[in-house]
Amino acid sequence: MALLPSKDYSQHAAASVLIEVRKGNKQALGDFIWQNQERIYAIAYLATNDVDMSTQLTMMAFKNAFVALKQLNPKQLGDSAWDWLAQFIVDACAEYHMEYSGPVPANAQADPSVDGSAQMDWESTIILGLQRMKRCLGTLPDEQKNVFLLRHQLGLNYEQVAQVLNKNVDDVLAWLFRSRVQVIKCLGRG
Repeated sequence: MALLPSKDYSQHAAASVLIEVRKGNKQALGDFIWQNQERIYAIAYLATNDVDMSTQLTMMAFKNAFVALKQLNPKQLGDSAWDWLAQFIVDACAEYHMEYSGPVPANAQADPSVDGSAQMDWESTIILGLQRMKRCLGTLPDEQKNVFLLRHQLGLNYEQVAQVLNKNVDDVLAWLFRSRVQVIKCLGRG
């Protein structure tokens, strides 16, 4: 017998919640928002660095998700509920950047051989203490910390991270790689 529920079980549970939300169950709606609002808001805040705008983007993402849910059959939801919902905040952040930030900047210098990060191995960091990890993340430059959090804590893919931060994917990959290297170095120092 498996120790943890299978992925099929969690997808079925997510589909059940979304079916209840679609039916108009207010309790299911409240639970769904409560479970996901912090992650959605965190993404919006990393994109805007503004409390009021982050709140607006969070509300817009939920509103758009619930409108889209009317046309969606939750049983056919291929990804997890989070993967489905995350795209709405990513789209809201992209719209925000189109209106307020302008186009994605051109490629920055993203050569990992310059800082030695090309030789580092991210998989060498296994099961580390939370406090040490937080301390190490605190030493990173803002762009590296934001990329690291969006990718590893909030579970966005590279393209989504790029859209949220209004950067190109190459910059995101470079910052993510460098952030991993710096975290590894910091953790190695203890």
